[in-house]
Amino acid sequence: MRPLLTDVLISVDGNRVEFTATDGDISIRRRFSDENVSGEGTAALPAATLLQAVRSIDDAEITIVQVDQTHELKSERAYFKLNGDDPDMFPSIPTVEDEAGVELPLGEFVALCSRTMFAASKDMGRYAFNGVLLELDPEGITLVATDGRRLALATLPMATGVAERRSAVVPLKGLQQLQRLGAEDDKTPLQIVLRQSLVAFRTPNAEVLAQLVEGEFPDFRAVMPEDSSLPGQVSVARDELASAVSRAMITAGAESPMVRLELSEGQLAVMSRQEGLGESRSDVPVDYDGDEVEIRFNPAFISEYLKTMQEDALTLRFKDRSSAGVFSSGAVSRYVVMPITS
Repeated sequence: MRPLLTDVLISVDGNRVEFTATDGDISIRRRFSDENVSGEGTAALPAATLLQAVRSIDDAEITIVQVDQTHELKSERAYFKLNGDDPDMFPSIPTVEDEAGVELPLGEFVALCSRTMFAASKDMGRYAFNGVLLELDPEGITLVATDGRRLALATLPMATGVAERRSAVVPLKGLQQLQRLGAEDDKTPLQIVLRQSLVAFRTPNAEVLAQLVEGEFPDFRAVMPEDSSLPGQVSVARDELASAVSRAMITAGAESPMVRLELSEGQLAVMSRQEGLGESRSDVPVDYDGDEVEIRFNPAFISEYLKTMQEDALTLRFKDRSSAGVFSSGAVSRYVVMPITS
């Protein structure tokens, strides 16, 4: 990695300050104005060192002054001298200020990210699986993530203003940076600009720009089971299922963990057993009147999904113990999980 990619570019103009950082794939700009900010100039300083230095200073006011090839970071009771780089050599970052995009509240898009990102592959050799599919449709925005064993989909119905469906694979770390800009109840306006090789997320005071992931994302519509093919259905309270799965994980073991969901009329038994460790069982009341059936899942797959839910209840649809189960919470979120059959 080039040293400049570990720098943060700081630009001050009057009472406005802008921070820019990039690793070559993800670029971030943050801007703010404050009457306590003053001065003029640009500096490229090592980001990690600068952050540690600033966090260590208790004083409210900090001054940065360039002295020859170094920068002095001073407060009333603290002093640092940091070696910087030539700001003119800082990598050029694309701009999208004049381009039209899809607009929506930041919090609504962050909620889509939370409902899907956890299912993306952590194996960095799987290319498109390492990212999240972003689909802009005239009637809504859809995010999809998968690691080949599960698939999470979330849709936000809205008039986007785009003429036809467009899609791209966004790197996971780009969406992670976007999540840091606001919570799921944040009403800050967000603009999404999708280019051929770049996606930009813009708010009034920040930008996250991400190079798109190469590779073909799987056709999620082809692997999403139709409800008509899933005759089994059970409704369960989120918190009760989450508690039961959490207890099952205690005795599921660390190697090849498995939780058994055993359904009978009005009841769901959540069980796990690991040789040499022990076993557990939790009984959860459910809305179910079908045949008795047992389905086995990786407990982490269920637990991670339940943590993303905002609703109080969910529905599990299934065909049999060897077919994919589909979890849903409302019409905008679906989660497909392959069972453990061995």
